[in-house]
Amino acid sequence: MRSLLKMYRPITASPFKRTQVHCAVEPCTALKPFIRCFWGTEMPVMETVPDNRDGIIIPDTCMDIIFFVNHRSNISNNVFCAIDERSFQYEPERFSSDALMSTFGIRFYAWTAALFAEDKLDGSKNGRFPVDQYFASIHKELEPYIFRENSLLGRKAAAEKVLMKHFRPENADSDLLNAINFMLENDGRAKISDVYAHTAVSEKKLERIFMRNMGISPKAFSSLLRYQLLWQEMVSNSSFDVLDAVEKFGYTDQPHLLNDFKRRHTMTPREAVEFASKNK
Repeated sequence: MRSLLKMYRPITASPFKRTQVHCAVEPCTALKPFIRCFWGTEMPVMETVPDNRDGIIIPDTCMDIIFFVNHRSNISNNVFCAIDERSFQYEPERFSSDALMSTFGIRFYAWTAALFAEDKLDGSKNGRFPVDQYFASIHKELEPYIFRENSLLGRKAAAEKVLMKHFRPENADSDLLNAINFMLENDGRAKISDVYAHTAVSEKKLERIFMRNMGISPKAFSSLLRYQLLWQEMVSNSSFDVLDAVEKFGYTDQPHLLNDFKRRHTMTPREAVEFASKNK
């Protein structure tokens, strides 16, 4: 699990952004292999404060538990966002115009949410669900702290205690991790038949394993990995070259790469990098 952490750190459409409304903090050492980050408002803010969050949600291969809290009415809405193959515009949770709002999120890696869930993730792809549907115990224990702790760091500390209590190591699947490791080693370009051969697991069995743990097929997940790795390359490499990326990530040609990226991201590579840069 820790080896995957060294190989892969998924990012959003605005990976450098930190605002009053949205910032992210690293988990404790024990949870780093399982939690990408905790995120949300540092302190409650008025609903009238401009929402300058990403504006676009891209397929980052993560899953999120999110709490939206109205501190005036003591109402909390919550949602579990499963793995998503689509990009879409962000629409903030709305309460009354004078609401004192805060948000708190727990972001899992795609393959780690199942280690805390109380049910299999089959059929969850592209879905939004009440947190209770998959994480009832975590929701029940964590929500009082969400109201009691107003700061992001206070909520993070409480969430870490609850998550450690409900960690289910028996849900870990070595065949799943072996397959993901192979996909990452090959930059998401490996043929799915090679993944089956590497894991020595039948196609049907590996399909069931991926569906149970992530709600997505091995082929679809490999494609998402390739897109995310490509996006990370664009953001981190100042001398990024499309033609080099075509070869590195196994696209047939430049139009194939550009079309696939825009389908996932809703922007061209140049537009996407400019959008990320202006939100530093």
